Amino acid sequence: MSRREIRVTVIMACHNSSAYLDEAVSSVLGQTLGDLELILIDDCSTDNTLEIAARYEAQDDRVSVISLPVNSGPATARNAGIRAARGEWLGILDSDDVAMPTRFEEQLRLARSDKGLVMVGSSSISMDKHGHLIKEHKYPTDHQELVKRLYSLQAFFPHSSVVYPTAIVERLGSFNLKYKGSEDYDLWLRLSEVGKIGSINKPLVKIRKHDQNISNSEGGLLQPRYGSAASICHFLRIYGCLDPSTDSGEPTWQEVFTWVDRRLMEESVFARHEAWADARAGYFSTANRLAGAIRFGIRVLRSGHASALVREKYFGSSLPQRLAREWVVATTQAK
Repeated sequence: MSRREIRVTVIMACHNSSAYLDEAVSSVLGQTLGDLELILIDDCSTDNTLEIAARYEAQDDRVSVISLPVNSGPATARNAGIRAARGEWLGILDSDDVAMPTRFEEQLRLARSDKGLVMVGSSSISMDKHGHLIKEHKYPTDHQELVKRLYSLQAFFPHSSVVYPTAIVERLGSFNLKYKGSEDYDLWLRLSEVGKIGSINKPLVKIRKHDQNISNSEGGLLQPRYGSAASICHFLRIYGCLDPSTDSGEPTWQEVFTWVDRRLMEESVFARHEAWADARAGYFSTANRLAGAIRFGIRVLRSGHASALVREKYFGSSLPQRLAREWVVATTQAK
């Protein structure tokens, strides 16, 4: 089929995903939107993920499998899927998450109603590793409110709920591999610079929370480090400055990233993130939700960062924009 005949290409990066892959794949193939394809990218799994993927490929001609020769991470896997995509839109679903049956039908309906949309997400439901539901998460649906959240590092709809126009993602260069663990956030920022963002006020995806989530990598500090760098580079682009993450000179990127890392440490960003992660761990380690909430509150209060954490939770952070201005001033004075 040509790209015009496929409305959505669903990209699913897989690495040792055998425990949840059947449920994730079935949720895509059971969509009310029929004209879609599913690309499973096996990122050099050591379990039977590739065998499961191959079984679906043999059973359903909407499924294709790409097998990477070395483990390269989810962004590289997704870029491989994007290169092979034939759909008008790209839908993301992680291999441990679940799409609701009407997800893509509802998202494309919204996209058709507003041609300026370059990204559509949705509300979500978090669940534990056993599939037990934890909480429903709602997000604004208005473009301006979503951009405000995006720019201030507030809670945003999950990557597994997103659809993008394929042609625009390709034009922007797909995922920038410099942003380890935050490649999606960087792409969202770049998309917000060329079009509108929308969201459906209805949970269209279930997000699984477990110890192997990417957000737990490097002690949970991978995403705040690279996410902050992505946000700072976004503001540099807004100010008309060179984006070091797209500069061919690697030393420029390393210089900026080292400086960002140091400033985040000086601003206690890592300490606050560790305090929040510790409080969340206390909540999720308790079977009783009330007891978990109490434990969460106690850990936040004892962290010494309670006021800053509450302020950032409800009002976001202006730190990336401030650091971008600092970098502009510092580099201007150095010339």
